[in-house]
Amino acid sequence: MSRKRKDIAALLFLGIGVSFFLLAFAGGLWLLLRGSHEPPPPEPSFEESLPPTLQIPPAATTPQHMEERRALIDEVRRQKEHGGARFAVFLAYPEDGGVPLIADEERMRSASMIKVFILACAMEKAKAGELQLAETLRLESADKVGGAGVIAGRADGTVFPVEELLRLMIAESDNTATNMMIDRLGMAEINRYMEAHGYSASHLQRKMMDAEAVKEGRENYTSAKDLGEFFLRLCRSECVGEPYDEMMRTMLFAQTDRECFPRALPDARIAHKTGELDRLYSDGGIIYGKDGCTVVLVILADDMKSRGLALETMREIARRAGE
Repeated sequence: MSRKRKDIAALLFLGIGVSFFLLAFAGGLWLLLRGSHEPPPPEPSFEESLPPTLQIPPAATTPQHMEERRALIDEVRRQKEHGGARFAVFLAYPEDGGVPLIADEERMRSASMIKVFILACAMEKAKAGELQLAETLRLESADKVGGAGVIAGRADGTVFPVEELLRLMIAESDNTATNMMIDRLGMAEINRYMEAHGYSASHLQRKMMDAEAVKEGRENYTSAKDLGEFFLRLCRSECVGEPYDEMMRTMLFAQTDRECFPRALPDARIAHKTGELDRLYSDGGIIYGKDGCTVVLVILADDMKSRGLALETMREIARRAGE
């Protein structure tokens, strides 16, 4: 009798096990069949696959918007062709994701535009604790050079805080202040900064107003693309980071040369830098329009046949870009 009960129990457990196996098999088969009838998740669009900083807002992709952008590019090209100079342009709208409409990479003489990279290098050193903005530098007779600026007229031995020298370098394009900062930072270190941040066409090979270096073929260079990328990063506070980017924008807002972009767009607030040499004029920066539209625009003009014509061409491009 005991053996019979054991056989019955064994059959019962076997039946339960088979039942569980069949239920599990049926459930798995149902999930497999169900999954095979569901559509796969949609592949992201090209714009959705871009990093967030490069994604274009939906409003910027409307046919009308794209047509306006294409018309603007055509107009800039037309202006460049008849502007009486060799032009290079960078144009981007940060609200469109920052993807530039125009990003000319041609290497050109930088003039004072190179000073924005010296400024950023100094701010990066300040952030790292390798430079104090309150640190003072002593003006020596050998530091003084001509051209733009005001401190060459100050007495030998006058001391200036680094922050004041940087402000004068940008707002007044002070060449003496610039050379003092080149000495403090080191030319090699400034070049390392530009290389490290991808400004591949930009190179500092001489101090300001060094005519002998120019005769020897040592010139300073940059490109509209390098400068445009710098201003785009600064606009987003992605250059050095806050509060240093805000300090740089404040210095750029104080630019005293208002002959180009500010004359074209008198109602805009413009954080910019200009540069000028023989047959060369440049302007570039961040344009904050009264309608809330922000534009990053850089225009370099070299080999100018007529300074007046070249500047009016640059103003017209700025007007069209800032509309």
